[in-house]
Amino acid sequence: MMQITRQTEYAIRGLQELARREQDAPVQLKVIAGSCEVSEAFLAKIFQMLAQAGIVKSHRGVKGGFSLAKPAAEITLREIVEVCEGGIALNHCLRKVDPCKDADTCQVAEVWKRAQTALVGALDQTNLADVI
Repeated sequence: MMQITRQTEYAIRGLQELARREQDAPVQLKVIAGSCEVSEAFLAKIFQMLAQAGIVKSHRGVKGGFSLAKPAAEITLREIVEVCEGGIALNHCLRKVDPCKDADTCQVAEVWKRAQTALVGALDQTNLADVI
């Protein structure tokens, strides 16, 4: 079975919650985690990655929390998946690092390339605003 990790699923759910609130004030992580029914500790690690990637902003202090770093319409699902999954490669032959040595001559590699192109296209065409 091919599927995304829980990390990516939780990232999307947490970002959806932030986008729904779209307030000036940051939202505390425990509020996001509670709304999404996700572990606060796990979500904290995910949001750290998203902050490093420029998808969310972290605000310190008593009234701290997280906010979107840019409008929801400018955050694609591809961006989120690539941050959480470390890139997109449906098969070993499509990896950027250490790809299969037979990728250039393998007949099946072309099928994987077409499938990956379709997936990446769908993720690129869908933004966070589309899924809230």
